[in-house]
Amino acid sequence: MLMIFVLQVAKAHALTPGLFPSLSGNDLNNKPWSAPSGFPAERTLVVIGFEEEQQIEIDSWFQGMNVGNPSSQIKWIEMPLINNPGVLMRWFINTGMKAGIRSKAVRSHVWTAYTDKRKFMQACGMPSTKDVYALVVDRAGRILAMESGEYTKAGGDRLLQYLNPPQIPIKARSNRLP
Repeated sequence: MLMIFVLQVAKAHALTPGLFPSLSGNDLNNKPWSAPSGFPAERTLVVIGFEEEQQIEIDSWFQGMNVGNPSSQIKWIEMPLINNPGVLMRWFINTGMKAGIRSKAVRSHVWTAYTDKRKFMQACGMPSTKDVYALVVDRAGRILAMESGEYTKAGGDRLLQYLNPPQIPIKARSNRLP
């Protein structure tokens, strides 16, 4: 029992969010994007994966967070993170991913980041490529929350706290002197 607790604390400690680096590219519809300033909302759910085999874990976040529901207010991006292989291989990779995603709407949410994975992960506070990461990022690049691995209800609830912060009522001010 103590070992499980130690592992949980170590995992939580390892996920100390940093800053999301500035990147740019094209989505799978070939539309240019810029991150984080061009994210679709002030607070965006960004799910990052590293290998094709992680797609099930990536999809678990989108299904668990119910982003496909037309009433969902969550703005989201799927970001495969790949070391830059050069122009020809980027075309080959993008073509393969595009062929696997029939929906033009979904393809607009896939922003492949061809960059130095190690530097990106260090900047964000990601310790390993073995897991996917679900982040809430604002347009200034602040990572407000981060979870790793596949979707869990508890992890999703933690992210929702940052995606949908409570609205603080603004008190009316009076210009009258007391």
